[in-house]
Amino acid sequence: MLRGELLTAVAEFGHDLTQKEAIRRFHAFVNDRNTPLLHPDIRKAAYVAVMQTVTSSNRSDYESLLRVYRETDLSHEKERILRSLASCPDPDIILEVLNFLLSPEVRSQDAIFGLAISKEGREIAWKWLKDNWEHISKTWGSGSLITRFISAIVSPFSSVEKANEVEEFFATRSKPSIARTLKQSIERVHINSKWVQSIRKERELQEVVKELAQWRY
Repeated sequence: MLRGELLTAVAEFGHDLTQKEAIRRFHAFVNDRNTPLLHPDIRKAAYVAVMQTVTSSNRSDYESLLRVYRETDLSHEKERILRSLASCPDPDIILEVLNFLLSPEVRSQDAIFGLAISKEGREIAWKWLKDNWEHISKTWGSGSLITRFISAIVSPFSSVEKANEVEEFFATRSKPSIARTLKQSIERVHINSKWVQSIRKERELQEVVKELAQWRY
């Protein structure tokens, strides 16, 4: 379990050798689902590595992964794939993935697994949430799952401007079932914003110190 999580993290960071080996094993798995090269514990790492290299013009591995999803009857395997799809850095692919979550191919209770979105896909995911909010609210509005859409898509942002934008959008759309999560998510955005600002100030201070060190008295 720990090995799989570690390899997944390394793949997400784009480690070249890890990605190449993971993709090699994925291809072997696509050709032979019984291959010993891709143990279930490390499949998510391989799936993430695959999606890290997928683009709109190079999507064959994405299609292969979707085929694995469609052909398996194992719910945990479908979940593993869903958790990997949105790790792609290509916003166009991210949009396809998000729309796939709303399709009949994905059980409504499983859609939240696909909301682990790459940083490159955050803006497109936010636009997607706004464009599809009526449908999402109608489909998941009676339970707690709808809060996962908000927390997963809103919380990673890190600017006051985005927090204000979120507040403005939900000003006329909030309801008791999402109020708490919405408030917490917006608070998280403000916390992230303050953290980013502190990092920027530290960098500015480092530059000042470096410049002072170069002065000659």
